[in-house]
Amino acid sequence: MQNINGKCISFETLRRHSNPEQKYRERRAQSTNCLKYALSVILFMASAASLVAQNATSSANSDPPEHNFFTQKYLFGDWGGDRSALAAKGVTFDFFYVSDLQANPSGGLEQTQAGWGRIRGTVDIDFGRLAEINGLTFHATGLWQFGGNLGADIGTITNPSGLVSAHTTRLDSFWLQQAFFHDRLFVKAGQFAGLDFYGLQEYGGSYLIEPLDYALGNLFPTTFESFNPAGTPALEVRVFPLPNFYVKSAVLSGNRNPYQQDPTGTNFQIRDSPDFVFEIGYFVDPADPSSASSSGATPTKTYPGHYKFGAAYNAGKFANAQGVESSGNYLIYFGVNQAVYRPDAGSNRGLDVLTAYDWSPGELNRQNTQLTTGFRYNGLIPHRDQDGLAFAFVYSKISDPFSAAGVLLGLPALGSEKALEVNYAMQITPYLLWQPTFQYYTDVGGNSHLANAPVLGFRVKVNF
Repeated sequence: MQNINGKCISFETLRRHSNPEQKYRERRAQSTNCLKYALSVILFMASAASLVAQNATSSANSDPPEHNFFTQKYLFGDWGGDRSALAAKGVTFDFFYVSDLQANPSGGLEQTQAGWGRIRGTVDIDFGRLAEINGLTFHATGLWQFGGNLGADIGTITNPSGLVSAHTTRLDSFWLQQAFFHDRLFVKAGQFAGLDFYGLQEYGGSYLIEPLDYALGNLFPTTFESFNPAGTPALEVRVFPLPNFYVKSAVLSGNRNPYQQDPTGTNFQIRDSPDFVFEIGYFVDPADPSSASSSGATPTKTYPGHYKFGAAYNAGKFANAQGVESSGNYLIYFGVNQAVYRPDAGSNRGLDVLTAYDWSPGELNRQNTQLTTGFRYNGLIPHRDQDGLAFAFVYSKISDPFSAAGVLLGLPALGSEKALEVNYAMQITPYLLWQPTFQYYTDVGGNSHLANAPVLGFRVKVNF
């Protein structure tokens, strides 16, 4: 037996997948099946979108209705006006349930299905409104999450769901932030996840696949930068020397096993070597295009963008491919998010593109390179401005030293995994999102001997 990505595979399986003729026949048949799956998903999306568009058109031709169960912002409404009254005083709440249900009908280490769910509650307090303490804000969020790990079962590097981590009920983050010098300097202290602010993918809500749904996937294994929902004690300083240009840096507790070291998130554990993160960024045209119409000015087309470069460093001990430890490990990354097409003035409808890349030393990091790129089109269907079509490509590479070390142990040589996603996000009501998706993984886990794996599924999100 051989152990590949934590799964046992027989030599017979390896031999069968190493046979070129057999491999060609299997992949040809699989490509035909996957094309059928993709067409089914696309036809289903198109049919559903057409039905919704018809409903939206008929609604647009009638008088706008008063807010009711189907048009209110939250499933539980405005709490009899109390929610709006609290927001006016600077106290806002966010409660939601989100779940990914996915399955792979072929390929990978095995064929299975899994669902992952998360219930999260958040409170934000602006003390400038609440108590006239200008610039001081408070944030706290906690959750309960549960389910199965489809990516681990299939053997992928890139998890089909960005929600998956560990079963937990945990206080993720709580912090105070003070603004100085007319919002030019911000100091934040408390407990929070570094990946919520460094290496974050701004368009993440448009995807299910892991490194696009949340943040770059190499930052925790490389430098142990904390991640949601396993926030750690941290301090951040953020400076805006120019309104559209920022420099920020943070020191985070680099807890290597955060769920075990602080299971509930209430013990404020500072463990292991600290993680230092840094980012510079520039915003292009960051103003909300809808603000012009609300202020009475003539709306214009705006093309917002965000360009950033960052790095993370941990001075602790790290083992190379031969198991020899040395001090220090680091990662560098850059990211671009840019609107490129807007058909209407004063609207966010149109095409956005994104790309991000990270790199870390191959001698210390098994997966040392990841590239994400894609696009999304907001409001593809008329009168459905909150819907969106999204496409993504993720390239994840196993470093040459770690691949070579595996070969010496009798494992197959590993290279790179390529993953695709296409999905359609449908905002059925203001509080209910349904997002069917199709994903396809080539060279699962970087192993060219494993059959390619399609993944079908959907996400549901309900705001309470």
